[in-house]
Amino acid sequence: MTDKKNQKTPKEVTKLSEWQRRNQEYQKKKQIEEQEEKEKKAQEEKERQELLNQKIPSEDPEAGGQDGESAEVEEDENVAGVAEEGLQETLPDGIDEENEEEKIIYLTEPSEDRFEEEELAKKTKKEGQIARRHIYRAIPVLVISTLIAVFSVYLLTPLAKQKIIEFSGNKNADQTLLFEKSQIQDRDYTLTTFLNRDRYLANMKAASPWVKDISMTYAFPTTFKVQVEEHQVFGYYVTEEDHYPILENGEVVETPVVADQLPKAYLTVRFSDRELVRQFVKQLGKIPSSVRDEIESVDLTPSKVTKDLVTLTMKDGTKVLVPVSQIKRKLPYYNQIRKLIEDDSVIDMEAGIYSYNAETMATLAQEKKEKEEGEGNKTEEADANSTDSDESAVVTEQHEEVPAE
Repeated sequence: MTDKKNQKTPKEVTKLSEWQRRNQEYQKKKQIEEQEEKEKKAQEEKERQELLNQKIPSEDPEAGGQDGESAEVEEDENVAGVAEEGLQETLPDGIDEENEEEKIIYLTEPSEDRFEEEELAKKTKKEGQIARRHIYRAIPVLVISTLIAVFSVYLLTPLAKQKIIEFSGNKNADQTLLFEKSQIQDRDYTLTTFLNRDRYLANMKAASPWVKDISMTYAFPTTFKVQVEEHQVFGYYVTEEDHYPILENGEVVETPVVADQLPKAYLTVRFSDRELVRQFVKQLGKIPSSVRDEIESVDLTPSKVTKDLVTLTMKDGTKVLVPVSQIKRKLPYYNQIRKLIEDDSVIDMEAGIYSYNAETMATLAQEKKEKEEGEGNKTEEADANSTDSDESAVVTEQHEEVPAE
């Protein structure tokens, strides 16, 4: 066992660190100091004994001398025994000097390793904190770079130009026409389509008079949902054969409606002036719905004084004469007046507000017709007289011009 330890000791000693070597030297120095301290105490004790022996004379000098010599020998032996016991306490018996050094090294290695491990752990922890701080600083750069790279790759793929346009809410507006007029191209990116949606919506709104409002929402990844809100039909502009829808904003749709698709009850308008139609719809939209719903048809019947005079035929047969420009002010009184008159009466709101029955209306119409015929005859006579005078003037001029030649 001793030989093996003696063989391993040099290798282990050569592997000691600087701190371990210093610790080993410190331990040896400490043992030497302890031993010197013990020897110093033994010397002091010896001197004290000698001093005591000098104060107490012995009866027998020879015996005393022998006793002194024996005491000194015993004291030396005691000091040596104390030093040997101290050394034995520090080192086990039967181990030579190299083994003692190995034992000391072995006993102190766990504390040294623990100290090195603690230092290494602190250093690693500190380095880990620094590395973590750098990682935190690098995260924004890494994230932004990654997003830019992913977006660049996305723009290079066919998926970036795929678009699905879905229309909803349109019953009369043609979605094919809306898509064509929007000017959305197949080569446009999905992102640019979303960013330019306001321009596309403006184009679609201008493409059809039916569109009242329109909006577009994006659904990931390639779907665009177009929500269309249409104008309500106010009435129908009637010609000899066709019915054209009049919208609530006064616009007349140029596409006629098939007779089978007409509603059971609707308002018919029989004057072709589009501006007057818009003005009429605007004025009629400001009166109560109880009066507006009673109107069955509207005819333009201008007079010499009032060019925008119209005749409203109600569902109960009552007729109302009112200028378009005064509908908002006068027509709300219709319900109050209607309670005071008979059926098939006429309410005249051209110059004031008064009513008369059908017979009076027929008489007035006859008088108006005769008056117009009389005025027409007078006009014809005046035209004939003016023609005769013109012919005589021409003859005179020709007669005058002949002698001049």
